[in-house]
Amino acid sequence: MNCRVGINLLLLLSWSIIKAEDLTNDGDGAHPARGQLGKLHEKAEQLIASLKVELSQLGASLTTAATAKTKQTGYPPSCLAAMINTDGIHTVRVAGLEPFPVACDTRTAGAGWTVIQRRQDGSENFYRSWAEYRAGFGNLSAEFFMGLEPLHLMTHAEPYELYIHLEDFDGETRYAKYDRFVVANESDSYALSGLGKYTGDAGDALSYHVGMPFSTYDNDKTRNRCALTYVGAWWYNSCQHSNLNGQYVEGGSYERKLSGRGICWKSWRGYDYGYKLTQMMIRPRCRAASTAA
Repeated sequence: MNCRVGINLLLLLSWSIIKAEDLTNDGDGAHPARGQLGKLHEKAEQLIASLKVELSQLGASLTTAATAKTKQTGYPPSCLAAMINTDGIHTVRVAGLEPFPVACDTRTAGAGWTVIQRRQDGSENFYRSWAEYRAGFGNLSAEFFMGLEPLHLMTHAEPYELYIHLEDFDGETRYAKYDRFVVANESDSYALSGLGKYTGDAGDALSYHVGMPFSTYDNDKTRNRCALTYVGAWWYNSCQHSNLNGQYVEGGSYERKLSGRGICWKSWRGYDYGYKLTQMMIRPRCRAASTAA
């Protein structure tokens, strides 16, 4: 059965109901011939039964076709390509890697965002080695970092945009959005090789880091040993205007002697404040634009 057959069945059913109503409310006020009404009712019942069978067959056919398509094309390359409208964990496939799970966000800034980093309660240690940042770590349902290698492969497969969501301990939220985000390969130390135009209300605390290699305590690429000084891992310059993988500080404020060591985003609350929640997300730029259009 195809959709046209289903539509025809619905039209026949509608005609039967309308005809029955006409017979019931004829202009003379006479009672309709009970035989005719009974036949129409029986016809309608037969059409309903037939429609249920045909729709069931159509559903099975569509399910089979969707399964075949999944086998043919494999997993989607991003949360946006998965065409989902609920938050959750989904599997994606990126060239150069086996399929892997990612956290998808459809509520914070619209649909289609793949979460690449989340801080929310200090439950995860982010002062980690190069190998751990390369592969990724944490719990996708809580705090985590996706991994530099997946980030490099994803952002080179197609153009991506970046969205950073911040929340302070007073419950206020702000964001920073960049219309391009590119992470270089490991031979270039996963440098922040591309960052597009900034929009948002959190201020731009990331452009200062464009072109900088990623640094960890055991693979610090900076002259000032920034990863060690600021107890984190980031695209440090000399040293930072942001440090979203820094230490989680309950309550937000900390002593000036610890300046910049928390989850810092200088352009909003300065060096001496660490945020309650941060979430970094990426989304394919061209697909997002075409979807909006």
